[in-house]
Amino acid sequence: MANSSAVGEVQAGGSDMQIFTYTPDGSGKRPAVIVIQEIFGVNDHMKDVANRYADEGFIAAAPDLFHREGKGVIVPFDDMKRGGGIRGKLSNDDIIADVTATVDFLKNDPNVDSDNIGIVGFCFGGMVSYLSAACVPGIKAAAIYYGGGILPRPDAPEGTPRLLDDTVDSINVPMIGFWGDADGGIPVVNVDLIESTLKAKGKDYESHTYAGAGHGFFCDERGSYNEAAAKDSFPRAIAFFKKNLA
Repeated sequence: MANSSAVGEVQAGGSDMQIFTYTPDGSGKRPAVIVIQEIFGVNDHMKDVANRYADEGFIAAAPDLFHREGKGVIVPFDDMKRGGGIRGKLSNDDIIADVTATVDFLKNDPNVDSDNIGIVGFCFGGMVSYLSAACVPGIKAAAIYYGGGILPRPDAPEGTPRLLDDTVDSINVPMIGFWGDADGGIPVVNVDLIESTLKAKGKDYESHTYAGAGHGFFCDERGSYNEAAAKDSFPRAIAFFKKNLA
């Protein structure tokens, strides 16, 4: 399937935010999926992921959440310190404002079925996807890839706020999570606690944990890539969105 691409721009948090969109050819309104970056920016990998969602029939939109640092900021994969530093400047309110602006952008696209907008995110973006499920009106379904920050890392200082506890009651949309059991920053005990907490609250949540997969297993441009986990998770995510973005 051939897709068309475009770059839109909206105001968010006092600066211009680019949104990279990919639209499948054909007529009629389509559901949309917001694709949220890792800590490296909206690089070629994230654009490829968005294009893959368009291949599956969704209008895909990848907003540049690093826009407060300047237009088109891309961080090399080996400079996690810089990426983490930029991410660390973003408050939850900043993130909610950016995703809300992206939802509004999509709702104004005549090709988008505005009642059916989902979100998928990776690493930092996984946390954004979770937070958006709880706090952004208009999100109908959320997929989380190894979302860091939903619960504190094992090495986090005692008393670090627990996003899960603060937001779980606000979640009213279906979610799916993808995790690796070799992820040093998100141990299996955290993955299990996220699942048990959500299910105890009656939330619609499906979880998949992959043996031998570490953090960043979906990115085929990084050494952390795990082909088996990536290839199993993608069709599950697509099926999840096709089910919940009717």
